[in-house]
Amino acid sequence: MLDHIVLATPDVQASVAEIEAAIGLRPELGGHFPGRGVYNHLLALQDDAYLEIIGPDPDQANHEGTLPFGMDDFGDKGVHVPHWCCKAGAEINSRVAAAKEAGYDIGEVQPLGRVLADGTRLDWRLTRTIWPPLLGGLMPFLIDWGDARHPSSTAVKGASLVSWHGEHPDLDEVRRGHEALGVELELREGSTPALVAVLEGPKGQITLR
Repeated sequence: MLDHIVLATPDVQASVAEIEAAIGLRPELGGHFPGRGVYNHLLALQDDAYLEIIGPDPDQANHEGTLPFGMDDFGDKGVHVPHWCCKAGAEINSRVAAAKEAGYDIGEVQPLGRVLADGTRLDWRLTRTIWPPLLGGLMPFLIDWGDARHPSSTAVKGASLVSWHGEHPDLDEVRRGHEALGVELELREGSTPALVAVLEGPKGQITLR
């Protein structure tokens, strides 16, 4: 089941403003990732899912290491959807192992967390992807929130995910990967890998890819 869609951007505030202008809802601050050099804003979607708008954190300009989702160099991509995440819960380790055995290594399960807008901390476990990701990002990463409060419960509400699909030149390979990992995604043939989401709010729609 979809947990969240990642929207990578070189300027979080500019992307938040663009989404607000298009759909009439303003994603609010989710939090900061200490030591990772990024922060995010969130927008709730249906079925306990959400959109994560993530980008370089101006308050962590001197962070160490690389930014997640290949954001050290956006190149000509600009704002784009590089990845997506599925809920795995307590089955996260077994599902990762099954996929790896089938030839799809999506990375090891590791702890991660961020400081929320109110100063408290949210912690979870997820697969930390080696970049670039498998199949151009169409193989999702998995997450286990444990007892943590899910971000969709506190993010701005009122938006809906009208459509959500992946594009890839080798759909059979993507289907095999999804079967091994136990996930589903509508697939369409495309010349290059892409993830495409259409969001709708009170004032209109926006397409993210």
